[in-house]
Amino acid sequence: MEPIVVIAFILASTVLLKIAFSIDTKEVEPLKENKDLEILTNKLPENTQIAKEMLEILGNQTVKVEVSKNSKTSLYIAITNKISIADIKNNYARIQTIAHECLHSVQDRRLLLFNFIFSNIIILYWLTISILTAIHVITNIAIPVFVLLLMATIKLAIRGFLETDAIIKSKYLSKEYMESKNILTEKEIISIIEKYDEINKIAVPFTILRILSASLISIFIYATIALIFQ
Repeated sequence: MEPIVVIAFILASTVLLKIAFSIDTKEVEPLKENKDLEILTNKLPENTQIAKEMLEILGNQTVKVEVSKNSKTSLYIAITNKISIADIKNNYARIQTIAHECLHSVQDRRLLLFNFIFSNIIILYWLTISILTAIHVITNIAIPVFVLLLMATIKLAIRGFLETDAIIKSKYLSKEYMESKNILTEKEIISIIEKYDEINKIAVPFTILRILSASLISIFIYATIALIFQ
C-alpha cells in the first residue's frame, strides 16, 4: 500500500466526517457564557464540595477529589480513583462538568482501566511502527495501517461509550443535586437544565468526532512518515 493512498483516504474521511456531523462552531460560542445563569450557579457551593456531595448521591465516597489550579480540564483518573477538577469559577456549566466526572467514577471499572491501558498501547504501537518504518524495517504499511484502524474502532467503541454515557447522565445528576440543595427555585433549575440540554446536543457528536479525528490524525502522520522515508 502506497503512503500517498493512505494520506488521500484519511483526508477524504476527515472531510466526510466533518460533513456528516456538521458541527457549527458558531453554535458553540453563545453557549460558553450566560451571565444570568452564572448568577444562579454561583449561589451553589464551591467545586470540591459539589463533587463530594454528588459522589454521596451516587453512593461512591471512596474517590479522592482535588482542584487542579494549573489546568482548565476536569477529569476522572481511573488508575488512582481521583477526580481532578479544573479551577473553574463564574461558569454556569461547572455543575454539569463536575457531574460528568463523578459519573465516570461509577462506570464499570474494567472498561475504565481497559480504556486507559489500551490508549497507552496505541501510543506505544504507533511510536514503534513509526520508528521501524523510518529505518526501513517496515516497507509495506498495509498491515500497520490496518492495525491502527482496528485499534481506532475499538477505541471509539469503548471511549465513545464511556464519554456519551457520562454526557447524557450528567444533566440528570446535576438536576438531582440542585434540587437537593434547596437553594434554587424549580424554575431556575429548569432554566439551567434547558441550557445543559443545548450543550449536550452538541457535546455528544463533538466528542465522537474528536475521538475519530485523533485516530485519523495519528494514521495521517504515520503515512506521512512512511512517505518521507520511503
